Amino acid sequence: MDADTAWAIMSSLDEAEALLSRVHLRDGQAGANALAQNRSLLDEARRRLDQAHAME
Repeated sequence: MDADTAWAIMSSLDEAEALLSRVHLRDGQAGANALAQNRSLLDEARRRLDQAHAME
């Protein structure tokens, strides 16, 4: 693996981590908007992780 590939993988992982840090977990019942936003963030984080995995 060259340095550019390693850098791209780390960048994708950092982006996934940043997205996951924005997921809000609450006690009790979450509203539909919060659930939709969490689902969107998780989907985007999954895409970033898949992208990093594909670069290996």
